Amino acid sequence: MDYTQPAKSLPTSCLRCGAEVEQKPGPGKIKRYCSAWHGKAYRQHARAMGFPV
Repeated sequence: MDYTQPAKSLPTSCLRCGAEVEQKPGPGKIKRYCSAWHGKAYRQHARAMGFPV
């Protein structure tokens, strides 16, 4: 992690499939998934494995 740049300006890949995730400049959360479906599937799998998501 590079602390000299904003977190949204750094390259990010989807936690589910590994695709590049485009970030919108400005305030707000960092996008972690390339689609809403991938975010839902990732959280559902984590819950099935016993993680409190």
